[in-house]
Amino acid sequence: MEKVEREQAAAILERISTDDWREFWDSSDATDLKDEDDIAWQTLAHASQSRHFAPGRPVQAVLDLLGDRLLTDRKAGPPIRRMVLEAMAATQWAKLAVRYREMDGTSAPRLHGNMVQHGAGSLVMSRYWRQGGKWARIFCELTGLPLCLAETCRNVLPEDEEVVSVEPLPPLHDFQIDVYTKLLELLANGNGSAGLLSLPTGAGKTRVAVEALVDHLAMTGGRRNIVVWIAQSEELQRQAWDCFREVWQTPPQRQDGAKIPRRGVLNLIRAWGSRHANDIEFPSGPTVLLAGIQQLGSWLKSAGEFFDEFDYSRLCAVIVDEAHRIIAPEHRDVLVKLKVRAEREWRPLRTSAPIIGLTATPWRTIANEDVPLRTFFQQRLLTPKSLDRAPIAALQQRGILAKVIPEKLYSPDSPPMSRAQQENFGRFHELPNDYLATLGRSPQRNGRILSRLLRLPSGSSTLVFACSIEHASIMTLALNRAHNEIVAALVTGKTPRSERLDTLESFRAGTLRFLCNVGVLTTGFDAPKVDVVCLTRPTSSALLYEQMVGRGLRGPKNGGTQSCLVLDVQDAGLPDSIMSYARVAKEWET
Repeated sequence: MEKVEREQAAAILERISTDDWREFWDSSDATDLKDEDDIAWQTLAHASQSRHFAPGRPVQAVLDLLGDRLLTDRKAGPPIRRMVLEAMAATQWAKLAVRYREMDGTSAPRLHGNMVQHGAGSLVMSRYWRQGGKWARIFCELTGLPLCLAETCRNVLPEDEEVVSVEPLPPLHDFQIDVYTKLLELLANGNGSAGLLSLPTGAGKTRVAVEALVDHLAMTGGRRNIVVWIAQSEELQRQAWDCFREVWQTPPQRQDGAKIPRRGVLNLIRAWGSRHANDIEFPSGPTVLLAGIQQLGSWLKSAGEFFDEFDYSRLCAVIVDEAHRIIAPEHRDVLVKLKVRAEREWRPLRTSAPIIGLTATPWRTIANEDVPLRTFFQQRLLTPKSLDRAPIAALQQRGILAKVIPEKLYSPDSPPMSRAQQENFGRFHELPNDYLATLGRSPQRNGRILSRLLRLPSGSSTLVFACSIEHASIMTLALNRAHNEIVAALVTGKTPRSERLDTLESFRAGTLRFLCNVGVLTTGFDAPKVDVVCLTRPTSSALLYEQMVGRGLRGPKNGGTQSCLVLDVQDAGLPDSIMSYARVAKEWET
């Protein structure tokens, strides 16, 4: 919701009576909202912030917590819609009732003639809602609420795209050329080849892989011209889409002066975001299918004919981003169906197209996953020799990665784990979610974190990794109230696509200073100017820790920052295996 839209919504919500707000705020529909609001205020108190609140009329709290979900939240949406209706002027309410009666014949409950504005009529109309539908738009128009609250999605995903070439991109770095050359050789080897391409987070592994694939397609020009690129998240999928477009449109000038021409068009096909399998058609020219693993998995179960009708003789290569996830059953089933993995063994088929994994952390999984990962990729690790044994330090020295300024933020009075939680940690070697939720509800701990965040320079761009969705929401509320303006936003896996894209763009543009999440932005999210990463979520996973820190590692030569401050919350009493920057930095260089 933009600032103007928020002000428009606030003006309408302010018409609701104090008694109605108090009744709603004390109801079960608002229990979760009220709890988060209370902890946010306690957090502010522990951070020595004054309290600005109009008792009984929590308009700003509701807007902070719900945002674009103001009218659609499963619990709070219906009562808020009812209160808005009951606060309307009688003439406008009557107009809305007339428009509602026009909905007869739909699934809308009937509105009987004797229903009055402040009675059952408002209750009936508030219960009916179809996001993006005719009634939702009418409701917002006549109540005066912003139309964005009625929309389904303001950012429509592209379907397919034809890309033509233009100006050259800057050349690859020498260490990238090293890996690019190895990848071209693997692609040329043909059937049965596999390898794991590894560069540190922020060092451009997507760009290297895309350039090698595009150059291979441009040089061979044969029938084997379909690439399947599989990624876990929408952020990774969009990142790859943009990279393919750029590299085909703007072929980079090589350092030796050579240039591989692009002839004709490159066809990009989207297979994520609930795309239907029967909508997909493959042109005869070079084509890249950019696929979400969830989408492919659902097609495997409900639309198997997509795989049955796929022309495997045209398959040039299969790429799996975040390749350490390949061990998951969903990946296994899809790779078997794509005929690049044996059904009962961890090995590529001898007749399969080359399969390439991308990762920043090679051979870095738990022990029972490491062996099949190495076996599947044939022990072939595509890394640059030029970076030697200390790639992170070498790239930081060259300005390609940002230098890390680690800072421990001690929390001496964090809540201890219960005996059951300690036993759970002993079995699974990771902090249980109920304990992470407890940490996120601690006003004292949150107050220390907030105090440090409030001392950051006004021009900083901060990514906050929270303990839970509730904790991310609490920190977002506290940051906004401490500044008396919207400086922070929350992104979760359940954030509607339109709101999520708008929020990420606002953060990249600097309109938002803080972006709070739990784990949805650990991979694929690209905001080059992030110069502070705040890790409030303790973990014993070096991989997860690296992924979180990696969001701030883009250096000045790659459009990022000279340095990145890593605020590392360290809780007293937790096991020694909980990660810190010092521990992970040692592992980075092994």
